[in-house]
Amino acid sequence: MNPWKTHSREIILNRQPRLSVETRKVELPDGSQNEDWLWLDSPEYVVVTAVDGSGQFITLEQHPYAARGPLFAPVEGVIRAGEEALPAAQRLLLQQAGYNSPDWVFLGDFITDAQSGYGRGYYFLARLAAPAPSGADPRVRLLSRQQLEDAVADGLPRVLTWQTGFSLALLRLFAH
Repeated sequence: MNPWKTHSREIILNRQPRLSVETRKVELPDGSQNEDWLWLDSPEYVVVTAVDGSGQFITLEQHPYAARGPLFAPVEGVIRAGEEALPAAQRLLLQQAGYNSPDWVFLGDFITDAQSGYGRGYYFLARLAAPAPSGADPRVRLLSRQQLEDAVADGLPRVLTWQTGFSLALLRLFAH
């Protein structure tokens, strides 16, 4: 099969840095044409599941607008222009939770929507995380492995990127 080809694009909404929406004229692998392909562009982001030296998972109490909180969440945020994914993850763990980690595991990068290009996230596991000298953020909630596994099994994170980050970390840590 041939690769997809983009013949033209037109921005129909520009709300950068959060979102831009385009219509594209594309040629599909089978040679057919689509004159009005919707494409969404958003910043790349990182999701960090952190665990401390005693096996407690470091989560943040969040009150997200779309998912209705309070919910516990991993550290997450946008990668700045020119920043690599790992330094962004390290920066966000410190900024949001007040933790550092000497041991980072890359869990993968994934696109949220394969057809419209929306939402590339980079997932990390931060092991042996410890509070920075300035101290942990007051929103930090420590969860045991069992608490996190139960919550994930019940779908309680309620945000796909959070559920994905927690699930990938649990698989990496405890898969036999």
